[in-house]
Amino acid sequence: MDAWVWGIVVLACGVFISAYGNVLFRFVLMFAGFAIGFSLVMWLGGFLGDALQIVAAIVVGGILAAVLYSLVKFALHIAGGLLGLVLMLVILGLFKLAGIDLGLFGYILALVAAGVGGFFGNRLGDIVIVAATALAGAYFVVLGLAALFRTAETENPIALLGTAFPLVLYISIALISGLAQYQAYSLRRRFLK
Repeated sequence: MDAWVWGIVVLACGVFISAYGNVLFRFVLMFAGFAIGFSLVMWLGGFLGDALQIVAAIVVGGILAAVLYSLVKFALHIAGGLLGLVLMLVILGLFKLAGIDLGLFGYILALVAAGVGGFFGNRLGDIVIVAATALAGAYFVVLGLAALFRTAETENPIALLGTAFPLVLYISIALISGLAQYQAYSLRRRFLK
């Protein structure tokens, strides 16, 4: 039951982020915050009961959504941090390290990836929003599908991202989303000049 809820919520957030990342970035921040908070509780909150885990995931997701929604002034830094974090997760998936418990090193690695991405996010300009939302949206779509369609041998949906098909699906969705968002970005820039 909780895997279905997790999969549907993260899949819906991923589709929204992939489709409207550049156009509605403030709402994308809200959806990304909700998806990250919800996923963290669903992933780490296994000791809670099913009902309490879902309620806690909604509360944590809502709090993180409100925080990211209000931090729109730091949009380029947040987009860069999101880009760094997603690229780190994809690289871990490429080396078949996705889903294993890295302990304290994993938290430090995630913090460094988000920090480096946030530092360079402002220097990359508005194009970082297109890249970050395309990559993050595709990651959430694949994570949601992995949670929905997991089998007995893939108990952890995050570990499924280390296999070939989800990575190819991720790259395909990220490219389609990135190209569509870049087209909207360039159209908006052309009409604003």
